[in-house]
Amino acid sequence: MIHTIPRFFFILTLLLIGPSPPEISMMVLIASIFILAMTLRRSFRYRTIALLSILVIMLVQSLQPFVSLDTFFKPPPFHGGVWDFFSAMFTLNLGLSIVGVLAAACAAVYIEFGKSRMAVAKIFPELGFLEAPTQVKSVVKDLARSARIQPPDVSLVDSGTPSAFTIRSNRRYTVAVSVGLLESLDADEVKACLAHEISHLKNRDFTWRFLATLAKVALFAKPLSYFIEPAIYRAREFQADRTAVELAGGPRALISALSKLAESQSLGTSTLPASVCACNLNRGSVFPSIFGKHPTIQARINALREMND
Repeated sequence: MIHTIPRFFFILTLLLIGPSPPEISMMVLIASIFILAMTLRRSFRYRTIALLSILVIMLVQSLQPFVSLDTFFKPPPFHGGVWDFFSAMFTLNLGLSIVGVLAAACAAVYIEFGKSRMAVAKIFPELGFLEAPTQVKSVVKDLARSARIQPPDVSLVDSGTPSAFTIRSNRRYTVAVSVGLLESLDADEVKACLAHEISHLKNRDFTWRFLATLAKVALFAKPLSYFIEPAIYRAREFQADRTAVELAGGPRALISALSKLAESQSLGTSTLPASVCACNLNRGSVFPSIFGKHPTIQARINALREMND
């Protein structure tokens, strides 16, 4: 009965998964806690699947057809007002979820048939793109062969900021490396950064991130989605590092490259949008571990050092 459930549970339900019948909310909450427990494992692949599963559960739960609570539960006479509140909130929840799903569908159409068809120079009009050095193209091609994927295009960014990133444009993937990166790192470190970018393609990170972002848009009224989506992004960065270690033959070169990139951050270098898969990272934010879509450089270095122990 509703009067036997602690009041704080209703508040937690509204904040985390949205209003719904108490019994359904309890089952969803238990399932979410169970899946969250899986994320404590060191496998970032499982962490991605677990977090995305929570978003799917939330979406399915939000879109369940509205049924009057009185159909299944007979509210206590002294709690009728509370049941009326849940009934109204459940209707509002369903309406917001439908709006979110429609918005996610529009976003998917724009990304797939709009943004992904643009040229790299149009996506980043503030950057100058040049022909990449032959040596860099050769390294990317060899890494792609080792990863057993189609070699992406390669571009050189006319910028002194050390960075490497991967973007989807003209229906193809392009790995871009800056002049600053080539000048700041040695050959092995450059290869490690490029291996990180190739790992994003091997691990299909654009698909994982695309699904996470669409789920967050669909669940825009659910605060929990704003924590889960960046967590998925961070998990994919850690997984890309692990795959890069396999492609580059060890973590030492990537640790060294990230350490140098960390030093460049102190110089106040500019950052790339969070929408791209980047080897350089954004500068520390106020809530880096909660809302940041990239893990901190130090967190990545620590994870790599654990692999080296």
